[in-house]
Parts: sequence; C-alpha cells; structure tokens
Amino acid sequence: MIEHIHLQDCHSTQDILKEQLQDPLTVRHVLVSCEKQTSGRGRGDSTWTSMPGTLCFSLGLAPNPELSFTALEISVLIARFFEAKSKNLKLKWPNDLWNDENKKCCGILVQIQSSYALVGVGLNLFSESPEFGGVYPGGFEFDKKLWARDLGNFILTHRYFGKMDLKRDWEERCLHLNHKVRITEGTEVSEGLFQGLGTHGEALLANGEKVTRLYNGSLVPLG
Repeated sequence: MIEHIHLQDCHSTQDILKEQLQDPLTVRHVLVSCEKQTSGRGRGDSTWTSMPGTLCFSLGLAPNPELSFTALEISVLIARFFEAKSKNLKLKWPNDLWNDENKKCCGILVQIQSSYALVGVGLNLFSESPEFGGVYPGGFEFDKKLWARDLGNFILTHRYFGKMDLKRDWEERCLHLNHKVRITEGTEVSEGLFQGLGTHGEALLANGEKVTRLYNGSLVPLG
C-alpha cells in the first residue's frame, strides 16, 4: 500500500523522501508530492523548473532487478499511463519523455539508497515555457495530489520483472531508434545510429561496422 505525503511547497521531494526511508529493514512504498518545488534537480548539475502545470513527486520502490534499467522502466510506465489517456509520449535515452511536438515534458532522476530506488519525477502536464513542452497543449485546472497518487499507484502496480519485455516496450516508444544521434559525456563525444539498448540499458551506437556502448551521457538527436 502506498503512503502519500503531499506538501504545499518544499525544496525537493527527493530530499523529503530520503528522510522518510531511513530504515532499510522496513519495506515501505512512500510517495512525496507537492504543490510547488523550489529546488528540483535533474541529472548531473541540471535543475528542473517548477511551473503551474508541473507535477513534481518522488517515489520509493524496489529497483528493477537489473539496477541500470530502473529509470528506463519508470519512463516506459509513465508513457503507458498517458497512453491510457490517449496521449502518446516518446522516450529519449536515458530517462526523458518528449511530447508530440518533440519537446521534453518529463525528466526522471533515480538515486539508490540502501534497498530503495528513490525515483524523482518532474512532469509538465502543460508548459508555459518555450523551451519545454507539456503532455497537453493547453493549461487546465488539476489536482496535483490526485495526479501524483494515480501515477504513483500505476507505477507500483505495473512493474516489469522481465528485462526483454521492458527492453521491447522501451524501444517501441523510442524517439530516436535507428536515427543518428550525438551523446556527450564530459569531454567525450560520440556519434552514430542509435540501435537500441544493450544488456545493461546502455546505448548502442553504430558507426560503420563498429558498435559503441555508452552507459551515461546527454543525447541529442541529429536527424
């Protein structure tokens, strides 16, 4: 059963969740959501800006049996949640969702604490920013507490336990499968055709007969 903590505002739902899951011997599914997040974080040094249409929450759950597939799994489950509402989102390696206008509308941050995966989600149901997109094209009134709870429950009740099924479902929704991409990690830059996920969720880039495996980095579609 999910335990839901909803706050008016907080610096980071991820920090609140960490405080709640200090005891590694007690298995709990805790969801922390808020009306406004003031210091949301993304991957690396990135930040996530909270806007009126943004849903911010963090969820504590067991990581995927293949630990490196956890963020990929959550992105597929979020896409499936909105497919049930007739909205098709695309997945961008390693952990972003894009809308039908090819704009980022959701980011996922996974941190491991003892036996838990702390899954932070920043999702724009709609966006007022020209830089980011929303799942829906226009603004509307919505209950952030209810949406967070429904999405958290969907994730918990639709977990993947077979890596091949998860890999297939992720690649079916991939924005850039078989397209040329650039992946940057630090000072290292790699380009090639994105050929899907490897054994551990890594990106497979083909350049001629050479296939490069990349485990981290920022991906930009080139065509």
